[in-house]
Amino acid sequence: MQNVYVLSDIHGQGRAFFEMLEKIRFSPEDKLYIIGDVVDRGPDGIQLLEYIREQPNMELLMGNHEDMFLRTMDDEESWYETWIFNGGGVTLASLMSFPKKEQEQCIEFVRKLPLYRMITVENKRYLLVHAGIDAALGDSEDKISQMDRDNLLWIRREFFNAALACPYTVVFGHTPTGALLYYAGTLTEEAREQAAAFHITKWDHRIAIDCGAAYGENLGCLRLNDQEEFYIKI
Repeated sequence: MQNVYVLSDIHGQGRAFFEMLEKIRFSPEDKLYIIGDVVDRGPDGIQLLEYIREQPNMELLMGNHEDMFLRTMDDEESWYETWIFNGGGVTLASLMSFPKKEQEQCIEFVRKLPLYRMITVENKRYLLVHAGIDAALGDSEDKISQMDRDNLLWIRREFFNAALACPYTVVFGHTPTGALLYYAGTLTEEAREQAAAFHITKWDHRIAIDCGAAYGENLGCLRLNDQEEFYIKI
């Protein structure tokens, strides 16, 4: 049986990522979805992009940091300072150390990343998306495909505090789970305990999996087949 894993927001933490692959005993038969933000803040973002690109059983989705990277590479000057402020300097320096052809291949890989994926594991449906959805616009797959790119990559409070009645669970990153205590007023007591520990946090059709790797906390990984959680301390 194929094991299906999800993680997000690696933020250049190569050691933690490869330790996680060992911990879950990731095999060629398994599948790993990475829900954005491989780059920035930590030192290994470009190397991780290159590694993931070469793996047939790994799929990377667009995160807001990949989006800032791409906008800057496309000479959208208004995004350069925002990207650098958010940890893009180490990614830019690393990219520039590669030969021009490899730089172009890396940029094209990022350009083609999907914004979301709808998958089914053990007869349960999951929407994988970096930040969340604008539930006010509807939650059908057709509505999601029409949502603004920035909402899918950046949304917080509006998604956390909306009432969801969708026939799937939204698995997302973007917001470190510890920060949900500030942003999400709908958390259950159990979810608050999970968030306070920077662990994977589950509540009301939502699973938050950014466990704060960018801030010295944890890299979290969830196996969707049986909901087992795995952690690597940064």
